[in-house]
Amino acid sequence: MAEPKRVLIDYGEFEVEVVVRPKGARPAPRGGPEEAREGAGGRVAVVLDQMLRIGSFLEPRVPEGTVIFEAVGVGLDEEVKVSDRLVHVPVRDDFDIYVLVDRLAGEFGRVLLFSGDKALVNDVRVRAAQRGHRNVVVHYMPPSEFPSRAHMIEEILRRIGSA
Repeated sequence: MAEPKRVLIDYGEFEVEVVVRPKGARPAPRGGPEEAREGAGGRVAVVLDQMLRIGSFLEPRVPEGTVIFEAVGVGLDEEVKVSDRLVHVPVRDDFDIYVLVDRLAGEFGRVLLFSGDKALVNDVRVRAAQRGHRNVVVHYMPPSEFPSRAHMIEEILRRIGSA
């Protein structure tokens, strides 16, 4: 099978690189899976467990390219896209959170899980490491450790902004 060819075209102040490859040949992601994920535009997925029902407060305040996935239990059968930045996800148990984080790790440059459940936080950390998802960051945020809901929201926004 023929090797791909790279062609550089000088276009004034710019340079255009074209890769020509045989039909059916798939390009290998440059730099491995991390760079392939960054092809998601450096987008960030924020997962809020059922304990932290604050997606509507965070939505207008998160940076561009951030999508909030808020876990909702009773009364929801399928994902509901509330807006471009907020998605409600049906969750029955911790396993649904694992599946969600695993799926989002392949779709987004970074996945941030915020949870007040210590067991869930530890399990997601272990599962992400086992699956090689280095783009998953888990934050343990028990609501009882914050003097008010506003303080917790501010801290979550600070951590999202630094991601």
